[in-house]
Amino acid sequence: MLIGADASQLEWRTILELSQDQIGIAEVLNGEDTHSLNQVAFNLPSRLISKIYLFRTIFRGTGYSFSVDPNFMHVSSDAAYWDNVNKLFYEKYKGIDDCHNNWKIQVFNGQPIVGPLGRFWKIEPFNQYGKINWSVFTNYPVQGTGADVMALARVSFKNKLRKAGLSNVVLLVSSVHDSIVVDAPSQYLHDVAKLFFETFKDLQVNIKKVFDYDWKVPLACEVKHGPNMKEMVKYV
Repeated sequence: MLIGADASQLEWRTILELSQDQIGIAEVLNGEDTHSLNQVAFNLPSRLISKIYLFRTIFRGTGYSFSVDPNFMHVSSDAAYWDNVNKLFYEKYKGIDDCHNNWKIQVFNGQPIVGPLGRFWKIEPFNQYGKINWSVFTNYPVQGTGADVMALARVSFKNKLRKAGLSNVVLLVSSVHDSIVVDAPSQYLHDVAKLFFETFKDLQVNIKKVFDYDWKVPLACEVKHGPNMKEMVKYV
């Protein structure tokens, strides 16, 4: 069977770490449902809309971009409506707003954005249309840092498989973005799930060991299993 681990809210937890936004970090530490809280705070019609909105706003989506997006047009096709939602978002998560603007200053000064794990990004301040390259310089640090975290998770998980004596029966078959998928006999489901959970629980310690950086935002995963990728169900 296939057994997979998806990093929980990887982009969101990464931007919280990069920005050190205290409100967002507190919500994670307290186990609060950020999407439900934001549904109320931003007067959005559903938790699902709130969830999709959050992951778009990490990368500085504009009011106009939301107003012409099929996922949001049924809520409002008025750019001013979404500009106001964005205003409320950045007032709540001021640390993220400050982080984005600090990156903008660095980019406009010709400086690279340097991530906490040593990776850096040299980005042009304007896109091909002459507009500020917001989506690029808010995306690269988050996705790049998240990729480093997942690379470390893969190595750690592989090491745990070997130490558990399972490396010959559990085959790593896929690793895309924020997921790790293995093929294993069904009798090893619980063992593999346990190793996945331990891998993500240990990530903060391993980040310190490898990168000498104190990662503060907890990292976690959701485990799924099934006969194929289409029929995966959540591990309970």
